[in-house]
Amino acid sequence: VDEVIEVSEKAGIPLQISHLKTSGEQNSNKLDDLFERIETARKRGVDITADRYPYTASNTGLSSVLPDWTFEGGTDGLLKRLEDPESRYRMRKEILAGHPEEDYFDRIMISAVTRPENRGYAGNKVEECALRAGKDPLEFVFDLLLQERNMVDSIHFTMSLENLRRILKKDYVMIGSDSGAKTIEGPLGEGNPHPRAYGTCPRVLQQFVREEGLLTLEEAVRKMTSDPIQRVGIRDRGLIRQGFAADLVLFDPQTIRDPSTYEEPKRYPEGIRMVMVNGEVVVLNGEHTGKRPGKVLRKTGSKADDRRRTK
Repeated sequence: VDEVIEVSEKAGIPLQISHLKTSGEQNSNKLDDLFERIETARKRGVDITADRYPYTASNTGLSSVLPDWTFEGGTDGLLKRLEDPESRYRMRKEILAGHPEEDYFDRIMISAVTRPENRGYAGNKVEECALRAGKDPLEFVFDLLLQERNMVDSIHFTMSLENLRRILKKDYVMIGSDSGAKTIEGPLGEGNPHPRAYGTCPRVLQQFVREEGLLTLEEAVRKMTSDPIQRVGIRDRGLIRQGFAADLVLFDPQTIRDPSTYEEPKRYPEGIRMVMVNGEVVVLNGEHTGKRPGKVLRKTGSKADDRRRTK
């Protein structure tokens, strides 16, 4: 954070910290220092905002458990090291030294793989998968990464709920899913994705607005709509205003909820009655109407901005 603030300040450019969080128990107590750095810079006039998804687990590649040196030479270099017993021994030693906690591999879930014979692992913790395979957890991880040529997604349960609440409450923090577009079936529904792909905004409205009162309904909607669209620099969206594109969601604040879980994420949210895109109804009472009025959105600036870009 210090580094990106320095870059932003010296270059005179806006900074988006995406996504603001503390990961691991050893980092949970650093949040106050993090806030202080951001807010001190903002007081100096540095244009800093941030975003966060409303969950306490991250989604990344399973190879993130490996030491940095294993990635030298790209995928080919990594696979050669995974085949080499001496490199495996060194990896094992460093991983266990960095994570001596007994439940480390019970807090990592396999999310997606590519090979049919491994799809049964998706949605299960590494500890359980290793037991099923008759291997110790690290041997299982090494073998799976080698077999899948490093194409393994994983979910890591490493974050503090209380810190999440404190982060979401900050007025300079927006809400984003950090997910690609997913469906329940078909190619975009493969694997066991993070539930944020299906329920990010409903979860905020359910848990942090209705159940906990952490945010008002107006604050939450602003953090999910006008704040991010204005930050990105798109002019005619994100607000209900004359002349703006009619991108609207009609939901019941008393029933909207995110039924997806880490074990069973592929569930569409409940309590949304209608979704309108560019003035056309695309979802009505949970059913897609077949209309596809969406379009590519491009950031547009002033004519002066355009002239500067052409130079």
